[in-house]
Amino acid sequence: MGLRSIDSPRRRPAPTTAHLTDSVGVAHEVALEPRTLIVAVKPNCDGCRPFVEELSLEFANWHLLVVTRDSVATEGGHRQVWLAPELLEALEIGSAPFFVALDGSPLTVVTEGVVFAPEQVARELSEF
Repeated sequence: MGLRSIDSPRRRPAPTTAHLTDSVGVAHEVALEPRTLIVAVKPNCDGCRPFVEELSLEFANWHLLVVTRDSVATEGGHRQVWLAPELLEALEIGSAPFFVALDGSPLTVVTEGVVFAPEQVARELSEF
């Protein structure tokens, strides 16, 4: 059907580094590279759950980075969820659940949208 989670993604410059905090409070500076998928999650979000709980979840040729503005409780064996309010602000992500895909040189937001499920995000990435 060709439905998208957002009508017109806004292509815009993306930062090349991110300051992230892990689940134990340690700060990290991470380089952002082409073909990075950033998924913003929040607590009690059904569409977010697979991005946190399913360690085998992958997107062909995309590096998945799961972030939040608030802390998200994760149990052992779940994917790392990074606390990243500054990154979300820099990428103009107002609220979760939301995703942005970064690609190109210079690094650019090439598509974005609301997260409903991994399959929907994969469909929206398939044109890139």
